[in-house]
Amino acid sequence: MTGPPSTLALDPALLARIADLELAARLIVEGARLGAHRSPFTGSGAEFQQMRPYLPGDDLKHLDWKHYARTDRLFTRVYRETTEWPVMLAVDASRSMALSSTPGVSKLRVAAVLAAALAYLLVQQGESVGLIAHGDEPRLQLPPRTGRPHLVRVLGQLDRLEPSGGTALARGIRTAATRLGRRGIVAVISDLFADDDATTAAVREVRRMGHEVVLFHVLTPEERVLPDDGDVSFEDLETGERVVTSVPAIRAAYVARLGRFLGWWRSFAAGEGITFVDAHTDAPLDAVLRAFSQQRAALAGGSR
Repeated sequence: MTGPPSTLALDPALLARIADLELAARLIVEGARLGAHRSPFTGSGAEFQQMRPYLPGDDLKHLDWKHYARTDRLFTRVYRETTEWPVMLAVDASRSMALSSTPGVSKLRVAAVLAAALAYLLVQQGESVGLIAHGDEPRLQLPPRTGRPHLVRVLGQLDRLEPSGGTALARGIRTAATRLGRRGIVAVISDLFADDDATTAAVREVRRMGHEVVLFHVLTPEERVLPDDGDVSFEDLETGERVVTSVPAIRAAYVARLGRFLGWWRSFAAGEGITFVDAHTDAPLDAVLRAFSQQRAALAGGSR
């Protein structure tokens, strides 16, 4: 009896220590077994191509009424179907992403390795990918391109990422959207520790522009479940502020607040038709990529 394909369970700690980022990316994509399948980034939609005189039977919703008002002649707007969309990877490189649960395995390093895998997959399938890293301000920007030379540039930038600055996630999302050039996908990799109102406003604005949005949420185990009982020191990596408290005194409130935070983001994503993927630092990255592909497929199926 043949069972379901087994995961390679690629340990983020191992992948983060692989010096060759392209090798790590290839291992993740092969582990997720996505290379020979339909790209999870494939979109569906239509782009305006031309206008032509109206013919009986044309869909009336495509008539150009403004042109009719000017000329008293009916014209139909013709669109072409588009399936391959450019993708901008928006990697949060603020100081909060410096947090590590294992030496050398920070949230930023896991985000960079995941972004490398996504870039590798896109280029492997002949699609275009761009990159923006942001903290207070966008720090690097590579427009979407195809081909191996461009992949090498993207991987080189990801390999050199260092956390710095505060978090201006909304600005990073808007900047990523403007660099797409045409209808595409903004893939955000972040811990989402930012101004929720500003971030959701930016996401909605980008969606109104016709782009799709994917959110990869990165947290450490310690952020999801507090360490064992005892005193713990909390440090805001963006301000340096420290608070020392007892875990038993705050555990219930912390768990409740984190639950509300996660539940709110998942609810927001579901309501906006956004793919939301947990990409935590202790999760096998091939499994993360597979979960992303499955969610994209389900979202596309539900929209038909």
